[in-house]
Order: sequence, then structure tokens, then C-alpha cells
Amino acid sequence: MKKPKPFYAWLPLLLLMGGLFVTGCSPTPVEVLSVNGPDSLQTDEQGTFEAEINEDAETPVEYRWEFGDGNTGSGSLTTHSYNSEGEYTVTFTASNEANTASETLSITVVPPPVPAQVVTLSANPNPGTEGEPVRFSSNVRGDSPVNYRWNFGDGSTAQSSSPTHTYNEPGTYQVTLNVSNDEGQDSRSVSVEVEPALAAICTEITEFNASFFDRNSSTLTQEGRQALQENLDIIDQCPNLNVRVEGYASPFERNTQSLSDDRAQAVAQFYQDNGIASSRINATGMGQVEGVTSKKGGTDQFRRVDSIPVQSGM
Repeated sequence: MKKPKPFYAWLPLLLLMGGLFVTGCSPTPVEVLSVNGPDSLQTDEQGTFEAEINEDAETPVEYRWEFGDGNTGSGSLTTHSYNSEGEYTVTFTASNEANTASETLSITVVPPPVPAQVVTLSANPNPGTEGEPVRFSSNVRGDSPVNYRWNFGDGSTAQSSSPTHTYNEPGTYQVTLNVSNDEGQDSRSVSVEVEPALAAICTEITEFNASFFDRNSSTLTQEGRQALQENLDIIDQCPNLNVRVEGYASPFERNTQSLSDDRAQAVAQFYQDNGIASSRINATGMGQVEGVTSKKGGTDQFRRVDSIPVQSGM
């Protein structure tokens, strides 16, 4: 009969089996195999982030995302958006009973593209004058480069941001600015009034003809009408001029204040009857004349109405 093997003869086999048992029961560490996400995003644009771990990692596995802006996420697949532009480091961490593993990626957040837009448009001076330059300017938003195209309404165009243009004819012109960039285009218009060029006399004249009246009368004489007609011809061609009408009476006449008022109104009415707008006329009775003038000899100079040219805006 064969003798049984002593206990120590089985020891190597027992140790091997025990080692196999211990190894099979140890939790498998988690490994981060890959982390994927966009290289760049626009502000407020949603991005998708995904991570992959080893399939045999001991469960449960916890997932955590840190997006570099103070916000976090969970799961192997998540989304996130950034409020501010900049460079951010995104960290993904996976952990189980055996260990913790992390991987990172970098992302650049940029502002969204801005299409070209005309915010404001202006012309200076407006109204302008024929033969004189008008400068145009604009406030334009949008990503560079921005292309400009001006249409001045008279067949002329320009492509600079702040052009100058001269109109050779009076009139009303519709000026349009078109702007464009890779993101879009926009346009805006402004109306420009161009007035006729002023004759030299319109800026040089300092005195109009006076009109003289018969004693105690506020009725225009033929001579007075002729003097006022010369004034009228100048006022007609000079839109920059208004007229101040001042009536006077002689110390030797009756009711000097009311008489001077009536004389001033008679001259003002002559101008209005011949097409001068009342808004361009300011008539006042000055009462009894004082001092001596060189308007006319003798006492006739006291029975008069002065027409005084006044530049608009003065």
C-alpha cells in the first residue's frame, strides 16, 4: 500500500491556488483611454465632451469633468458652454475602488462672428452748397475686413470709410452706404440737401435801400416802391438773408409811434406780397427818429423805413 504524501508536499500547489484566488478578487484599476472635445468654441456655443475608459474597470466608476471656468459635469458624455472668451483646460477624472485617473484637453473660446452693420450715417454740412465739399462719416460694426461702397445719388461712388463728395447741381440726393464682410452685409441711407451757391452780394451786403414817406402818411410812394424793389431782388436770390424793417416818424408828425408802426408794416407787406416769407421779416416801429442821418436831405430823412440785411441764424 502506497503511503500518502506528507502535507508539505502539497504546499506549492496550495500556494499557487491561493495566489490565483487572491488575484482574481482584486478590483481592476480604471484607465482613461481618451478624452475628446472641440478645439474651439464661440462664447455661449454648446460643446460636446466625451471620455473613454477601459471596459474591465471595476464598477462602479465615478466620472467628473472640470471645465476650467468653475463649472463641473458628470458622466462619460456631457455638454458645456462658456460665457467668456479665453483659453481653458478641461480635466476629466474617473475613479473606482482601485484608483483615480485623469486626462486633460485644451479649448479656445472666441467671440461669435459679427456681421457688418451700419449703426449711424451722417453728412456735414447738410444742407450743403453746390460746388462745396460734403464730408460723409459712419459708425460701422463687424469683423474686419469690412468693405465700404457709397452711392452719392448723382452717379458717383466711393469705397473709403469717410469720403468727401462735391455736388455740382442743387437738389435733394439720397446717399446710400453699403457695407459687407464675410459674415453679412447691411446698408443705410441719408438724404442730403444741396442749395444753390450764393452770389457774392449775399455775404457782402451790409445795407439795403431806405424807403421815404410823405408827411403824416404810411402809404408807399412810387419812389419808395422802386427802392424796395431793388432790395427785393437781392433778398430773392439770397436765401441766407433775412430783413429787419424799422419804421420812423418825424418829430413834426402826429402820433409818431403808431405812424412808425404803420410805415414798418407797409414795407413788410410789400415784401410779403412779392414772395418773401413772413418768417424772414421782422418789422418794428421805432417811433420818433433821433439824431441826424445821411439817408436823405432835409426832414425827409425822418419820414422813412430802414431795411437792414440780417444773416440767417444771427
